[in-house]
Amino acid sequence: MKKTNIITIAHSLLEKLINENSVVIDATCGNGHDTLFLASKVKHVHAFDIQEIALNNTKLLTKDYNNITYHLSSFENITKVINYYDGVVFNLGYLPNGDQSITTQHEKTVQTLKQLYKNRLGFVLLVAYPGHKEGLLEQVAIQSFLDKTNIKYEVIRLPYFTKNEAPIIYYWHNN
Repeated sequence: MKKTNIITIAHSLLEKLINENSVVIDATCGNGHDTLFLASKVKHVHAFDIQEIALNNTKLLTKDYNNITYHLSSFENITKVINYYDGVVFNLGYLPNGDQSITTQHEKTVQTLKQLYKNRLGFVLLVAYPGHKEGLLEQVAIQSFLDKTNIKYEVIRLPYFTKNEAPIIYYWHNN
């Protein structure tokens, strides 16, 4: 039996949330797989990452698309840079095959989620990875934030395929 991949599930959810007129933010573009998926389906993608190598990887993977704006910036700046969007996608943690000491930080993630919630635009979809220390802190902080708001959110958890905690998807509509 083939294992289900969390990104395949996230992309399947995204297909229900986006259309050809959507403007979507990839808050953590990493190696570009979410940006590539989105660029093939939406009007425009804003790809954010704090690591230049991540943006370069994404640019290389998405070189055939002209509907992407790349931002060498933290996702904390989304609401300062982008006035309108239909949704925001986060693939949290660290850059695969990159420096694992550089991870998304739970404080910054929750602060950004608060800003996005305040804006009340579109959807938010997060993939959290509690299999490493900061990832676990981040997952707990996200869950706590959501439980303290009146956001009606959904959670998808995969069965444990490894000894580490399985990834978790959180998603909701802000409007």
